[in-house]
Amino acid sequence: MKKITLILTLCTICITPIFAQKYGHVNSYEVMMAMPGIDSIQIKLAGFQKDLETLYENMVNEYQTKREKFDKEAGTMSSAVRKLKEDELRSIESRIMEFQNNVQQDVEEEQEKLIAPYQTKVQNAINDVAKEHKYNYIFDTRVLLYYDGGDDVTPIVKKKLGIK
Repeated sequence: MKKITLILTLCTICITPIFAQKYGHVNSYEVMMAMPGIDSIQIKLAGFQKDLETLYENMVNEYQTKREKFDKEAGTMSSAVRKLKEDELRSIESRIMEFQNNVQQDVEEEQEKLIAPYQTKVQNAINDVAKEHKYNYIFDTRVLLYYDGGDDVTPIVKKKLGIK
């Protein structure tokens, strides 16, 4: 009987802290989109993309111009000059393809760079709210498939950041 009582007491001591924890959830996307200045990211990113498009168009125009000139003059060129011009055209084609392959990655990196300060502010606010209100866990509702319970701390985080 003493063993059963001891086991029940130990189980109660071990399990009680699990149920005594405080949970909350936040929609970090909602908080981020409400932050002042976040709309400027889209404007800056659009400018960055426009610059890349201009660079791409310049590369294509350079290729087309040189290709047209080569096509007109190819019959009058010596084989050495023709080979040199063909190599130059292949080099431009290669640069264009490499540029196309890297553009999406460059845009993503620029977006991450622009959004990082906002993400840091939101994360710091969530950390502060968790400590101030004694939450053991705060989950982001964007990655939860189901939740029922816990406190929605989104308004508290927004207030911490001074946004409505």
